[in-house]
Amino acid sequence: MRRVLILAPLLAACADLRDTPEDIDDWYTAADGLNVTEPVSFTSSPYGFSGSTAIADIPSPDDGSFETYFATSMFAPACEGWQRSADLPVEIEGIVTIHPKYYFKTSGCQGDRNADSDEKYYGSYFIEDESGGMFVLGDTKVAHFNMGQRVRLKVRAVKESFGLQMVIAHDVEEIGREVEPIYYQEPTGPLGFDEMARVQRVTGTVMSDASNFGELLIESDEGVTYSIKVDWEITRRKHVWEAGERIQVTGPVLYSYDIFSIVVMKVGQICVLDDNNDCEDTE
Repeated sequence: MRRVLILAPLLAACADLRDTPEDIDDWYTAADGLNVTEPVSFTSSPYGFSGSTAIADIPSPDDGSFETYFATSMFAPACEGWQRSADLPVEIEGIVTIHPKYYFKTSGCQGDRNADSDEKYYGSYFIEDESGGMFVLGDTKVAHFNMGQRVRLKVRAVKESFGLQMVIAHDVEEIGREVEPIYYQEPTGPLGFDEMARVQRVTGTVMSDASNFGELLIESDEGVTYSIKVDWEITRRKHVWEAGERIQVTGPVLYSYDIFSIVVMKVGQICVLDDNNDCEDTE
């Protein structure tokens, strides 16, 4: 009987604690809203270096639209229209000029079936040295380096498709630890093949909001229209540049579907200008 009298008050107290809701304010406070700016360092000073082979000297296929060169090897796929080349592999070295997660789809090969098919690349990027730039196809969603890092690649295969030259197979030989400023140039007119795969900086007024495909059009003070390809993840995060805003955009030039576009993979590549043409905080 004495044991029952001792436990009864304890059980009643436990029931009261269980039935009483906790005050959630004791556990956390509301988060503060912050703008993600993703700063990128740029410079107008040329690189002044190239690797064992300058990027501009990478052996390129002949004029065929779907020509592909593979290094002479028993492992090179036997695809219609693809050639083996004794000029490959070569080593190049350069600065990575966009975050290596650009999605690109191009014709591929189905191996023994000897027929072309579409291949999807989720980790593509640009690389640039003193001599020029090159588009590099990457098939991984894991970024092993960032914009501004210097990398050395062994190029095993190159391809040309509708005027766009690209590296289709490569090995990453070395990755520099430091992030270096990315060299840019300012075009004096419409973008063309001379600017392809090289970083350009353009300034203008937004003509319309980004389309469903992430294309943003801006018009320079000289009346030149520039196409800006904004990564879908940036638009998904609700970053918006409205019509009428003056912005400055810096990034490498991609040629696709007969359009030269500046590729933007980080918010820090776009600068909103105030009345003094100074950068405001990007929202």
